[in-house]
Amino acid sequence: MKNLENKVVVLTGAASGIGRATALAFAKQGARLHLVDIDGPGLEPVLAEVGSTATAHVVDCSQSDAMLRLAADVYDEDGRTDVLINNAGVCCGGPVEKISLEDWRWITAVNYWGVVNGVHAFVPRMIEQGGGHIVNTASMAGLVGLPYVAPYCATKFAVVGLSEALSVELAFHDIHVTVICPGAVRTGVMQNARLALPGEWRDRLISGLDKRAADPDKIARKILNAVKRRRSFVIIGGEMRPLWMLRSLSVGLYQSVARYFTTRALRKSGQRP
Repeated sequence: MKNLENKVVVLTGAASGIGRATALAFAKQGARLHLVDIDGPGLEPVLAEVGSTATAHVVDCSQSDAMLRLAADVYDEDGRTDVLINNAGVCCGGPVEKISLEDWRWITAVNYWGVVNGVHAFVPRMIEQGGGHIVNTASMAGLVGLPYVAPYCATKFAVVGLSEALSVELAFHDIHVTVICPGAVRTGVMQNARLALPGEWRDRLISGLDKRAADPDKIARKILNAVKRRRSFVIIGGEMRPLWMLRSLSVGLYQSVARYFTTRALRKSGQRP
């Protein structure tokens, strides 16, 4: 899909971070945007930046009925969806024994079911219209298991697997599927995350991400390029790429190394079994 002029793009999680940057990137290509987020006030400045080629929708992506209504509204207005970007996401972490079921359900509802609901609402219509492109935002944490963010890893691994399966299945209908796996990105996700990490890990993690994280504009450019070139799997690993490469070489070796450094860090912070 090299020419995005007047193409209809539906983008969830559009009020901030990767979503906002992606909205601006597609708007510059002349796309017709439907900006979706649960944060209505947050959508307003993005809508103003994008201009008259966009419509805002205040929608909770974790709710299937809401996503079905969104699809109906988009097709009533524009008659088709050329690109669906399932980008909305949240983060939750901490010692697994201390994570509540409420938090497990919260992150699964947004990160996993938000994508499923998007697929369920839009794919039948995209099949009927004769094709399209789906982009699902996962994470490097969907390729490498990391300590103290088990719920986040679980949901992102699920998105990677779902995307790979859909990429194979939906090719018959000329629907291309891309999964994006960024490393750390400078967004508000970590600041708004439900994190209960040992000792000073939370502050050190957020501080470290602020220094090393990629700019959302970089991720947006990768998403745009993936749609134009019909790429299926995009890794923007940065600081996490060596971990992924080690795991690709040997899962056992990666786990041994990760256990060693995690245990060492816990002992240095005064934690005991």
